[in-house]
Amino acid sequence: MTASFEPRIEHALQSFITDHPGMTSREEAVSAILENWFTNHGYLPSDQQGTRPENLDASNDD
Repeated sequence: MTASFEPRIEHALQSFITDHPGMTSREEAVSAILENWFTNHGYLPSDQQGTRPENLDASNDD
């Protein structure tokens, strides 16, 4: 990926990479950020199992 972003986004991206040991490339970081955003906004399914928060009520308390 050769995309260049405005300085504040570049800085945030570099901070993200620094905060995530094991990130081996800028491309990997951008991919992780996009995957997280898409999942949190309903564009990708979550890998988590369980009851969605909006479906929780007293009947499914353990």
